[in-house]
Amino acid sequence: MKRSNIILLMSLLFISSLSVKAQSVFGGEVGNKAQPVFGDEVGNNSSWAYGSGKITTSGKVGIGTISPGRKLEVFNSYDNFVRVTSSGGSNNTDYQAGIELRRKPVNGPNYDWALVNQGDFRIKLEGQKIFNLHSNYASFGHDIDNPMEVIFYGMNVEEVNSGASKGTLQISSKKNSIVHTLRIDGNQLESKSELSLNAFSNENIALVNGGGKVKVGTTNEEAKMNIASEDNMQLKLMNSGNGGESWRIGVANNSWAAGAGKLVFTNTNSSSDATMAITPTGRVEVKVLEIKGGADLAEPFEIANKEEEIIPGSVVSIDSKNIGQLKVAQKAYDKTVAGIVSGAGNIQPGMVMGQDESIASGKHPVALTGRVYCRVDATYGAIQPGDLLTTSATPGHAMKVKDHNKAQGAIIGKAMTTLEEGKGLVLVLVSLQ
Repeated sequence: MKRSNIILLMSLLFISSLSVKAQSVFGGEVGNKAQPVFGDEVGNNSSWAYGSGKITTSGKVGIGTISPGRKLEVFNSYDNFVRVTSSGGSNNTDYQAGIELRRKPVNGPNYDWALVNQGDFRIKLEGQKIFNLHSNYASFGHDIDNPMEVIFYGMNVEEVNSGASKGTLQISSKKNSIVHTLRIDGNQLESKSELSLNAFSNENIALVNGGGKVKVGTTNEEAKMNIASEDNMQLKLMNSGNGGESWRIGVANNSWAAGAGKLVFTNTNSSSDATMAITPTGRVEVKVLEIKGGADLAEPFEIANKEEEIIPGSVVSIDSKNIGQLKVAQKAYDKTVAGIVSGAGNIQPGMVMGQDESIASGKHPVALTGRVYCRVDATYGAIQPGDLLTTSATPGHAMKVKDHNKAQGAIIGKAMTTLEEGKGLVLVLVSLQ
């Protein structure tokens, strides 16, 4: 072989070896527009050059840029992705594809955070799941037995076009075409529709258990619960059971039909339908008053006799020696008779009227009208329903009226039950005459 041919062959082999080295690093042929051109042998510590693909290094690696700002920067003027792929396994959770960020202190162990695709997107600390993002939900913490505290710092809720904007936390759900939204920040709680607590649970809720106060429509915090409204009832109580009803309670102003300042109770949303209203001065206004706790109208009196003599059912008269007080009746046909002490036969007074710390007060309720059991002495005549009763000579006892002339002004009422003989209780319809 001629010497010139040998030299040509050696030159071709040398060029071929350079091409193989470049392909082993960059996966393409030297001279391709996307490949770098080297000023020295690959692997040398000198700086890389670049072609039109802009792959370069000078202590930093840039792809698509000749001036990387970080140890590695990938640049493009439009969509740009860096892909890390793992393959194999029959399930997405079998293997991971991710980026690991390691903090390596001078002394002490490494501290590793990782961003991972494991079917779900996960953030891990030392291999433990901290955050998990599924296509349908997101969760914080390792699992239900190892929760973690989640803290949000953000802007206050702002009103924009009659709606809420910004805020630290927004929770929304959509049913049919209605979107329910709850926004929470450090200063405000805003919801465009319902705010549900324990929507499906029967467990108890400790509301402001730490000692705070609830304010609805107001900044006033005088009470534990503070509710304000100018146009509507402030409170609605409902029973959805069979025969249940809805009641509203509200404080009225001048524009309400019930009248300004009144506490209104109604089973409609209109104060004009109020079944009861309490005025600021303490007066009670009702359409119909039904009392089921007792059967007579009484007033409280002080009674001068010894306590052991003042028993329910006793007939009492005016005490002329003590202004405003009574005494146990002692004589027949007593025109100063005042009534019967309430409470005998387990029939209690239905209403007691008096004024504390005045002459119109006392310890003993005395029936002035209504039905009440009375102590009666039938020794003066058997008692039949319809008989008129008056005072007797037996202390505290009534008797049948026999002398109607003497009985005028001394009648206690009319008997409603029978007593044939002796002493006992008779139901009396009290009607002083």
